[in-house]
Formats: sequence, structure tokens, C-alpha cells
Amino acid sequence: MKKTLNMLILLIPFLVISQNDINKCSTEKTYANDKYVGCINDEGNPSGFGIMTYENQDVYEGYWGNGNRNGFGKYQSTNGYFYEGYWKDNLKNGNGFSIDKKDSKTYTLEGIFKNDQLIEGTKVVDNGFFPTSFVVTYKSYIGVVNKGVDLLAGPGSGFEIIKKLISGNQLFIISDKTINDYYNVIDILSNEEGYVHKSSVELGKEIEVNEVDILFKSSGKSESLISSTIEAINSSDKTMTLIMGGSTWIFAPYGKWYIKISPGNYKFIVSYTETIPYIGRVEIESGKNYKRDFIIVK
Repeated sequence: MKKTLNMLILLIPFLVISQNDINKCSTEKTYANDKYVGCINDEGNPSGFGIMTYENQDVYEGYWGNGNRNGFGKYQSTNGYFYEGYWKDNLKNGNGFSIDKKDSKTYTLEGIFKNDQLIEGTKVVDNGFFPTSFVVTYKSYIGVVNKGVDLLAGPGSGFEIIKKLISGNQLFIISDKTINDYYNVIDILSNEEGYVHKSSVELGKEIEVNEVDILFKSSGKSESLISSTIEAINSSDKTMTLIMGGSTWIFAPYGKWYIKISPGNYKFIVSYTETIPYIGRVEIESGKNYKRDFIIVK
């Protein structure tokens, strides 16, 4: 039943919103040999809802931002690969569900994606006789830079340099699972998130997850069974970063955000400058809204 409910959570908002938006935008445009129907921005790039049929006949139907797949959408390839969920700059990012068939096996992934990789959720491999299920998760650590290295905006040397790190800089390793041999990290001194090559970091103490975060309080009924609102409050005098469900929010001191999120079980990370980040877990129940007041614990 859980799997069916999760699929409904993904499918229902898409069917409702996409039907409304496709009626508003029907611009037809060709990019190279890719054919697009939908909304475009002033520069002529896909922006808003639209459907792209690629030259190889793969199809993406969903939301765009300045020419990239951004927001909710589904991708169907001619070789049988299917993904439905959230995107950021053409990469799977956030809640999602995928099916892929290779070498007489079917691979089903469901959970939180980041930079095209499933970082937390379930993986099921079906060989045609019986399915085998695996739990996908990650661990977080404190790390120390062992030599001068660039903090990059993405997992690769071609990405923008955010800042220079020196030997001895303390890092929060968000996940021990690397992407292209790069760790996703937070510089503890500046609270800036980025990527560093694994060869430049020495892993230290593991940061434990607070498996039941009792400070998330129900604040009433939600307007929809498939979407909840979290009133998140930064009650500190420092800028706060909240990472949850594959997305990142930056809060000004004493700032507040209202976050829309699908029901489910989430790991979240809260960080401030010069502070070891906090990791918690919360179950967002269908039909409920929540409130969480964040404060630095000395």
C-alpha cells in the first residue's frame, strides 16, 4: 500500500497542474531536432509547463526553467527507462520514482534523488523470478581538508569555484556516497555548501541522526492529502540552511519559510556558520501541516 500511495502523491498533482497549464501554453518550437510544445520565456527557452519530444523519441512532460528540466515532470525513454518526480537543471533532484530494465532485470528506485542519484529510499531488483529489496541511505561525517582545494558548485572540476579551502578547514560531509569521486559538503566556518574531491578530505567522527525529532509539531489540517505545509522558523541571529527532500532553503536571521512538501519520511539537515550541523528525521503525515522552530543549541 505504501508504494501505491507514494505513486499517487507523485501522479495526482502532476495530472491536475499539467492539464491546467497545457491549456494556457501551446507554443510550438524546434531546438535542433527536438520538438517542444508549451510555455517559453522572453529568450525563447522552455519555461513553465511543456512537452519535449527529443530526436531519439524520448519524451519529457513537465516543468521547465530557462531551458532546463526544473520542477515536477516525467521522462519516458524509448529503451524502457521511466522517471517521475522532481528535477533541477536537467538532473533528478528531490522525491522521485524510476524504473529501468537492463540485462533481463528490472530496477525500481524510489525516494530522494540528488544530482541524478538515489541518496535515500529503496531499490528493488527483479530478475523475473523474485524481487530483492535494498534500503538506500547515507551517513554524515565531520571531515578535515588535508591540502588546499577548491570548494566547487558541483561534482566536477568544470564547475564554478565557490571559494578556496586551506589545509585544516573543517567540513561537514553531508553524504559518504560520492558523485564522480566528489563529496557533497558544507564548509563549517562559512556555512557554504559545495563539493570537494574525496582525496582532499580526511573523514572523522560520524554525526548521528536524531531518528525522532520531537520539535516538529502538527499545526493543523492541510488543504490537501497529497501536500503538507511546514512553517519553518529560524529563531537565531545567524543565517540558517535547511536541507530536506533534495532541496535547500536559506533563512535570514529570525526568518520564516512556508515549505510545501509531499507526505513521507524525511531526513533533514540544519546548519549555521561555525556550528556542527544537526541531523534529524521526521514523518510528515498525509493531511497534516507542521511547524518547526529552529534554534542553535550551544
